[in-house]
Amino acid sequence: MKNVVALVNLHNSPNLGILTASRPLASTTFLGRYTFIDFALSNLTNSGIDNIGILVKNQSRSIIKHLGSESTYLKNPKTGFQSLFINEYGINNPLFNTDVNNILANDWFLYDKNAKYIVIVPCQFVCKIDFSKILQEHIESNKVVSVVYHETSHADTRFINCDTLVVDALGNVQKFDVNMGEQEKAYISLETYIFNADYLREILSKIPDISSLFTLKDIVHFIVNYKEKVHAIRHSGYCRYYGSLKDYMDYSFELLDKDNLSSNLFTEDWKYYTTTHNSTPVLYGQNAIVKNSLLANGCRINGEVNHSILARNVIIEEGASVSDSIIFTDTIVKKGCHVKHAIIDKHCLIKNKEEVSGEKDNPIYIPQGANI
Repeated sequence: MKNVVALVNLHNSPNLGILTASRPLASTTFLGRYTFIDFALSNLTNSGIDNIGILVKNQSRSIIKHLGSESTYLKNPKTGFQSLFINEYGINNPLFNTDVNNILANDWFLYDKNAKYIVIVPCQFVCKIDFSKILQEHIESNKVVSVVYHETSHADTRFINCDTLVVDALGNVQKFDVNMGEQEKAYISLETYIFNADYLREILSKIPDISSLFTLKDIVHFIVNYKEKVHAIRHSGYCRYYGSLKDYMDYSFELLDKDNLSSNLFTEDWKYYTTTHNSTPVLYGQNAIVKNSLLANGCRINGEVNHSILARNVIIEEGASVSDSIIFTDTIVKKGCHVKHAIIDKHCLIKNKEEVSGEKDNPIYIPQGANI
């Protein structure tokens, strides 16, 4: 789509506690071989949007390490252009480190690309979105702004602290609220917006006179309350919001169900891309036992793995076992060690402690590089 550009917004990503202490959610390992930003980028590229800017709030090292240069990551999804945007002033002034100020500091992207429409997406919602259809509905609505929402019957247990919206009979947003889990059914904002580019440029030019602390979410709320009708576009299908460490564990394990994985997220017509690694296939020893698990390339399994997710190059020695756990890249579990209800970060060595175990609703976390 030559007249469409996209911005992946990392500024409002939830904090998953110790898991995101040294990395943003965007570059956190997901399902062993992906990161969360891979799903946002893949949705865009599969939809034909190949000019993408990434609004980085902080911890840019982790993002750069995953995406590499503009050519490294893009060999797989075959996008035409991507750029990382950092608001250097905001890094030293956290109060002003907003997505809007990041755009204003890098606004050349909106003008150099001569865009007619601008798509803005976050990475904390994992779902399949065909933006070619979303854009078509936006254009047909004759509105200058649209917001994508997801209808749920589980608002009391999921999507907590997400925005909800009230939609009138004409498909326009009447107001926004916050989901506090008080009701089961709700329309959840996916913080995915489509702007007519000229209108967004105009609004951005006026924002410094309104508030230097405004966010993109604030802008959309302001438009609904004082400026224009905002069109609401319904997303249907699988959608999960990763807002806590418990969400991360629960929804990751939910996808161990092969039917759930293939029918809800990974379909034949919709591929998800990530960085390419030259690793061997998974190697299984003669005594290996693996049940109901996802294993990435490069793993070497000689022990037991049950109901777990292992990232690249994880080694489980004979006589070791892993269950109900997520293990990140390059971790080794030595003979005689047993891991259960755990998240083990990259480059760890489990060798001296026989039992490394948390609880189902309170998994133990082993930080990157630890020797246990």
